[in-house]
Amino acid sequence: MKQKRYYRGNRPRRKPASIPSMKPGADKGLKRIFEKIGVPEDKPFSPDPFQLDAIAAIQETDCLVTAPTGAGKTWIAEEATRIHLNKNGRIWYATPLKALTNSIHARFSDLFGKDHVGILTGDIKENADAEVIIGTTEILRNQLYDAMYTGDNLNCDLIILDEAHFLGDAERGVVWEEIMIYLPLRIPLLLLSATIGNPDQIAGWLSSIRGRTCRIVETGIDPCRCIPSFSIRPAPCIRCSKKPGVRPAPGSMTRCSSLPT
Repeated sequence: MKQKRYYRGNRPRRKPASIPSMKPGADKGLKRIFEKIGVPEDKPFSPDPFQLDAIAAIQETDCLVTAPTGAGKTWIAEEATRIHLNKNGRIWYATPLKALTNSIHARFSDLFGKDHVGILTGDIKENADAEVIIGTTEILRNQLYDAMYTGDNLNCDLIILDEAHFLGDAERGVVWEEIMIYLPLRIPLLLLSATIGNPDQIAGWLSSIRGRTCRIVETGIDPCRCIPSFSIRPAPCIRCSKKPGVRPAPGSMTRCSSLPT
């Protein structure tokens, strides 16, 4: 059986539409927004009321801090660490991410000295007997396992759980649960998060299993407020390359005539 042959017709090939060239630049209307971007002037630091409330709370009982990103939750952890170090205490700072662990370790090493700060992750183990340990949450959970198995007491006076909203994670949330359940009552627990939506429920559950009050400290003030800005500039239509685009009025939409309806 002979195969059929198909021949291309004599229709002329359609020339591709020319795409207008684009020049780099910025709308002049954005100048006032760009002028606000930069490093603010140095000013004497004064803690916000919620930060002072959290410091006072963690010296008495467990504390759950919920505040937007950039509001100063890490400062609370730093001051709580400083207070316990002045009392010759030991601190465990747990994070869910290795990158965050490395960042906190670098920050605390600058504040308290490299000799007083250690790091424990799946990849790094340095200065494991230091007064301040920065590590991943799973490492802290494993140390609690070891302490219960051997009957030893966990050598720690403050636990800081950063990114505490991981408690609701389907796969890793059990690690946070076990730490809260197995942690000795003598060790206060400081939880930090920017995205916990049900702090009352979490604090109530934590109080029920630990038999001590968990104070909630929260603020809705966002010091790093984002301002959305949209700029629409007239430009030739890339699809048909015939007519320049039209700046649409607010709430309206424009449609290229070459697009199917």
